[in-house]
This record gives sequence, C-alpha cells and structure tokens, in this order.
Amino acid sequence: MTPSNILRTETAQCREHGEYKNHLIESFSGGHFWQGCTRCQFDAYHSTDEEAGKAAASLRRERQLNLTLLASGIPPRFREATLESYLTTTNPEQQAIALRQCQDYAAGFEDHWRVGRSMMLLGAVGTGKTHLGCAVAQSVIRSFGAPALYTSALDIIRDIKSTFSKDSELSEREIYAALRAPDLLVIDEVGVQHGSDFERQVLFEVINDRYKNLDPTIVISNLSIQGLRQCLGDRAVDRLSDADGPTVLFNWASARGAA
Repeated sequence: MTPSNILRTETAQCREHGEYKNHLIESFSGGHFWQGCTRCQFDAYHSTDEEAGKAAASLRRERQLNLTLLASGIPPRFREATLESYLTTTNPEQQAIALRQCQDYAAGFEDHWRVGRSMMLLGAVGTGKTHLGCAVAQSVIRSFGAPALYTSALDIIRDIKSTFSKDSELSEREIYAALRAPDLLVIDEVGVQHGSDFERQVLFEVINDRYKNLDPTIVISNLSIQGLRQCLGDRAVDRLSDADGPTVLFNWASARGAA
C-alpha cells in the first residue's frame, strides 16, 4: 500500500492480537475507511470456517480493487464517470453511437489487449470524451482486474522534462517504463501542448513503445483526425489505428454550462 493512500495512522487495540497500527485509507468512491487488524483478516482468510473465509476473501478483493482504482490516476472529478452514468441527452443519436463504441471496446478488452488494439476519442470540448475514457479505464479494472492509468499529454511531457534536472528522483527511462507498465493507458488532452518537435517525439515514444509491446492506448483529443496527424505525426496515428483500432467521433455541442 502506498503512503499516499493512507490518510492517517493511529494506534489501536485488538482483543486477539493486542496493539497494532490502524490506517485510515482513502476510498476511490469517496470518503475513507479504517483498515482494521490485518492479522485478524489474515486469520479469517485462512480459517476453516467457510463463511468467515468467504467474507475475508471478499474483503481482500474489495481492498485490492480500491488500491488498483486509486493507482489508475483517474481524477476525483471523474471517479463517478462510468459507462452507465454517461448521458445521451445533447445529441441522443450520435452520443448513443459513441457510448456503444466505448462499451464494445471495454467489453472486448481481453481481445484488444491480446492484439494491442488502441482507440481514439476525438471531438470538441465538453462532449464527454474524458468521461468515457475514464469510464472505459474503470470498466477494464473492475471487469478484468487489469491495471489502467489515466494521464495527460502535458503531464507526460512535464514528467520527462523533470528528469533533466540533476535533482530528479526518476530517470527518463523510469518514466517511460511506468507509462508502458499498465495494461491500458489513457492519454488525455493531446493537442493542447505547444506542438514542438520534442513534445511530438516524447508522445510518439510512449505510443510506439506500447504499440511494440501490444499494450492498448486510448488517446483523447479536441483535434480532428487530420489535426491529430499534424500534432502527433502520421506514424503515431497509424499505430493507434492499427488492428482496426476504433476512432470515436464526438461531433456535437458542449454540454458544459447547459441548463
């Protein structure tokens, strides 16, 4: 468990095992919970009491899922963004098509992971691209137990630039390795960077590295497919489109600020 998930630690007393350190843990769905005595949970998990063992196993799966969801980097604003909560009221016909494409991608992730099939979500601001990108990531984690990571193009570039400092705690190689590690990587806000050759090369490095290793990537951008080609380069977009990787278009007005 990483320290960032621990909100507070207090000394507690267990009737069976005596004094222990009790951690207040952040919950992905909001709020928090106390971890409790881990020795009691271990004993219950290995108990000959079938009901106690099932309850302990369920708790262990729930806690592990919470950690995996927190590690995904999905921002608090989008933690409630699911495929089920996506509204299709602005442009019902077109939004239903986009939703169905994302549902199909999430449901078929095992096959996408096997062949390294990526996806692009392209369209105007405020049309729900980030909602659906985060929803797919969350669905992949919940349904398949597959680690997923949400980040932005600017964060990737900022992290790589930070390694240029002699005080950097991470190397450039370690940053790229961390972006290659998850089964699904969601890169948001592609196209808002300055568009320099350096930025283009960094993003290509990430996309190409994952492509070579059959690791799916979802790219979210306000750009059209032509604009994305200018931003990332033809090679990067071709890799994202390989194996019939879907391009989901969000061609309707922004829902932000709507009454």
